[in-house]
Amino acid sequence: MRFFRILYHWLVPHEGNNHRAKALHHDALFAYVLLLCVFNLGIRYFHGKAPDVLGYAIDIRVEQLLAATNAQREAAGLPPLKLDNTLSAAAAAKASDMFAHNYWAHNSPLGKTPWDFIISSGYQYTLAGENLAKNFQTSDGVVSAWMNSPTHKANIVKSGYKDVGFAIVNGVLNGEETTLVVQMFGATNAAPVAQIPKAQAAAPAPVASPEVALEEPITVVPAEPAAINDEPKSEPAIALLPSFMSNTAFERVVASPKVNIPGLTNTMAIIVVGVLIGLLAVDAFVVSKHRVVRLTGHNMAHILFLGTIIVSGLMISRGSLI
Repeated sequence: MRFFRILYHWLVPHEGNNHRAKALHHDALFAYVLLLCVFNLGIRYFHGKAPDVLGYAIDIRVEQLLAATNAQREAAGLPPLKLDNTLSAAAAAKASDMFAHNYWAHNSPLGKTPWDFIISSGYQYTLAGENLAKNFQTSDGVVSAWMNSPTHKANIVKSGYKDVGFAIVNGVLNGEETTLVVQMFGATNAAPVAQIPKAQAAAPAPVASPEVALEEPITVVPAEPAAINDEPKSEPAIALLPSFMSNTAFERVVASPKVNIPGLTNTMAIIVVGVLIGLLAVDAFVVSKHRVVRLTGHNMAHILFLGTIIVSGLMISRGSLI
């Protein structure tokens, strides 16, 4: 019986708790926030100890990215892009460079542009572009996010592109476990490097300005292709990597933990906020029924606010683009 009295005191407003359920007092709300903080810290700790048990469910594959990209082009009335090994190697080099130098940008802190990686891979472009994504869970999620961004969509449905390359790499970026997806576009009219006579080295073909999916327009001056320079300015970036096509680490990232962290944290947040909404609804009903006059306590506003938090939490994606 004592248990039910305590429960009544905590959950139902009455004279003994000054017509405000103890579970809605400020000290109780502080305890909920503290509980969520401890929960999130625990999630991080156990994820580091047992990532196979508690981690992020990810299934991103090159073949799925290619199919989804070409489906968008087909819907726009454009021919499909061909998967190009050299562009994929350039994408893999770019992803590895981002992890090695800890940056999330189109240009590296050392001044390397996407076009440096494309040129170093051996692809002689007349047109080139790059899309980047991180921390998405599925291939369709990546392409959908790109299509919802005007600048990234412009790359996917650009009629001038003929080839595409992808790299999917998992690692630690800025202290956070990250799955990078690099998509590089290109078009070329150049002959294979081995077939270019040395006598033509002084007369390179004009190179069109490449394009990057950026939120603000930029002016890019591309370097001359290394294949037609007698003395290239830098060593090929891809020389630091194993053969792309023989190493599936760049072709897919698939993780199936027993407990998916985003799902677990969303569920926990929904439970806590849902309980608060229920308490506010009970509080509003009892106060209205007994015609209790209070100077504070706008339950309906609080319910709407907490409901907005739940909806916003369900809509937020972990992934980001650049």
